Formats: sequence, C-alpha cells, structure tokens
Amino acid sequence: MTNVRREDLEMKIPALMHLSRLGYGYLSREQNRRRDRMTNILPETLKAAAERINGRRIASEEFERLMDDLRSQLDAEDLGRAFYGTIRDGWNGIRLIDFDHAENNLFQSAAELPCGSGAGSFRPDITLFVNGMPLAMIEVKTGNRNRGLQAEYDRMLKRSRGKEARRFLQCAQVWAFSDDQAEEQDRLLPTEGAFYATVMAEGFPVYGVPGLLTPAGIRLLPQNAEEERRILADNGIPEKPKSEAFRKSLTPVKYTHRMLTVLFFPERFLFLLRYGIQYVRETETAGKEYLTRRILTLRQMNVLRSLKAKAARGFLNWSAAPCGAAGEQAMNASLIALLRDLVPGARLLWVSADETEQKRDREMLEACGIFYTVQGERNENRLILMRADRAPEKQQQESGGREGTGRKVFVLPQPVFRYGPRDSFTAKLRRAEPGAILVTRITERETERGFSAVLMRMEVK
Repeated sequence: MTNVRREDLEMKIPALMHLSRLGYGYLSREQNRRRDRMTNILPETLKAAAERINGRRIASEEFERLMDDLRSQLDAEDLGRAFYGTIRDGWNGIRLIDFDHAENNLFQSAAELPCGSGAGSFRPDITLFVNGMPLAMIEVKTGNRNRGLQAEYDRMLKRSRGKEARRFLQCAQVWAFSDDQAEEQDRLLPTEGAFYATVMAEGFPVYGVPGLLTPAGIRLLPQNAEEERRILADNGIPEKPKSEAFRKSLTPVKYTHRMLTVLFFPERFLFLLRYGIQYVRETETAGKEYLTRRILTLRQMNVLRSLKAKAARGFLNWSAAPCGAAGEQAMNASLIALLRDLVPGARLLWVSADETEQKRDREMLEACGIFYTVQGERNENRLILMRADRAPEKQQQESGGREGTGRKVFVLPQPVFRYGPRDSFTAKLRRAEPGAILVTRITERETERGFSAVLMRMEVK
C-alpha cells in the first residue's frame, strides 16, 4: 500500500465504495480492456442491455452498424448533439436506455479509465457508465489544493479543443468535481467545493451543488464487503485499511458522497440525462451564431421534478416558482420535453403574455430547435404559439377535426402578473377549458403568499 496516493486513499476509493451503495457495479481494469478504444463504450454490455430493454435479440451485423454510427456521431463537431439524441431517443427503434425503469439499466463505475492514447489523452478519476456507455466523468481531490476547481476546469477546457479528447467529452454528458470542502458564503470564485457542468470547447458554466441534503426517498444499499474488496484490490490495496481516517472517509454524509448521491443516484441521473441537457443556438455580441450544450441547474431540475409529482397526483394546475435566469432557454426546452412525456398526445399551447413576449418566445423556441406553429394554422402535432389576448373565453366545442382533438396543456411562461389581474386571465382560461392542464410561472412573492397552494387546490382530474 506504500505506492497508493493519499488522494486515492482519502477520496477516490471511498467515492467508488459510496457509488457501489448507490447501485453502481465496479469495473476492474481487466474488464475495461474489452472496451471500444475509440469511444470507451463497452460493446458487450451495451448489446446485452439493449436486448434486455427492447425485448429482442439484436443481430451482430445490426449492432455493428449501431456502433459505427455512435463512433461517427462522437467524431462530429456538434458538441455531441447527434449522440445525445441517440441515447435519449434510441437508434432505428432500438432504445439504449430505459428512462422509465431504472432497475432495467446497468450502472457501473471505473477508476482511471484512459481516454485516448496520444498527446491529448487523459484519465478521469472516476467514469460512470449507463448500459456500457461512459456518460459521466468525476474528479475528486483532497482539500486545500491551490486553484482546485479552476485548474481542473482549465484542463477540461483545453482537452475539449483537441480532436482526440473531444470524442470522449462529447460522450460524457456530465463532468463533476469535488474537493470535499464545504461551500463558503463569501467565496467570490468557485475554486473549492462541489460543482458540475457539461463540457464544451468554449467557456462553459459550472454549477454548485449547494446544501447537499440527501433528497427524500433515496436509500443507500448495504455495504457489500466483496465489492469493496474488489475495489481495493484493483486499486493496489490488498486489504481494507483499519485506520480511523479511512473509516471516516467512508461516511455517506461526507461532502463528496452527498454530491454523488444528489447527482448520480440512478433515478436522478436518468432524469438528468433525459431532461437536463439541451442544445441551444446563441448569438455573440458581433451577431455570429454558435451552438452551445447546456445543463440545467439543480434548482431547475427540482422544478421539473415537482411538476412530474403534481402530474402523478392528478392536479390540473401545475405552478412553479422561477428558477433563475441561467440557462432559461434550456429550461424552457426541457419543460416542453417533460410535458410531452407527461401528457402524451396532448395539444401543447404556449401562451405569451403579449406581442413583445411572443416575439421573444419565438426566438427562444427557434434557438432550441423546437418546431412550432402559430394559433390558427395547421399544427400537425407541433407546439402551438398563441397570445393571451387570443385565448378562448368560453367552452370550446370539440368538432372532431384536427384543431379540436386531444387533451390540452396551456403553458404560461411569463410570471402570471404579466397576464393581467390574477383572477381574470387564469379564471377565463379555466372556464373556457375546464379539463385542460394549466402550467403557470409564479413570482417568489406569490410563492410566499401561498398562491401556488391555491392554484394546486383548484381542481383535480
């Protein structure tokens, strides 16, 4: 054990053991030799998982075409957009991840997995796999290191600009970092603490993991002595250290371990992969457009989870407080994706407060690549964009035609006060469409007054 780094003993190995309690099986270095060296995907694991999820055998020739497409997608200069579409929506009708049933997927972790072999190669401390696909990279460091996060950030930024490393960074949807230091209120720069991001070739934002309280409903698996022995042996430690320091490093309330739980507990990781990543076209000051890959903040993802919970409880009114301006376009795109999943086949109507806001909403939808139509045009199941002054005022008679079928979901993206007096617009909309779902954005002040609770109590299915 003399050659084991202190950082590995205090941070990496305990993190791998904690991940095993979250449901991640450990992949030894010997097992990782069977990976596809161009992508680090584990072909045998991916094929077995895809056959299990889709309930059918996949011929070797068909699977090889899938692998060829994945390699091509990860070589493209699109920030991994095509690859992300494949893991989210599937390939030629073959689902690669079961987002609705976490237990139907295989979650695994690996230590020091080589990414490439040339000058631009690197080895993340920990790589997380879902069904054999390396979808997250984690760096864990001992505290009080000079520049902490900033040094890791600079390295990732530099790697993302090189072709060889870019392939692996486009595959990994999440990059997380922790030096096990608690976040300080007066810190001006994020140089210590726990953070996460999605990496791209230009400056990318990192988001903190504040508070790190373990969410309700998460239960850790019991410690698995055999799995822990495998982790120790594969990392150069023949037996479990008996020191007090190592014992304390295994506690679930350790700052790094709470971060792992909050981000990578299987159900939460799947939710992040399904709704937390968006591709947005943004415009530089000089007017040049460029593509960005955005990841939602934890607060934004919590808002989406709250809407999912309200849908499960049968509420017709789904209200949520705003969750900051950071990545607002990505948040709106994720909201639309979630609503389409929660109410399949519904007519989704995006209600802008006025003409100015509608112009802004159009630009947002176009930047996110969301196809829409304007109220009154043939919608062909697209998102319908309308203004508040053109909202229905009385019960609409279902005619059986294209415009009159299916359940309706009205989304009010601006704070409700912008739609006029509180009791007029939402009440008018509810009278006109009593069976519709209303998704409203309320202000922090209205949250304090309990307005959200009033909305929620109005009606249920």
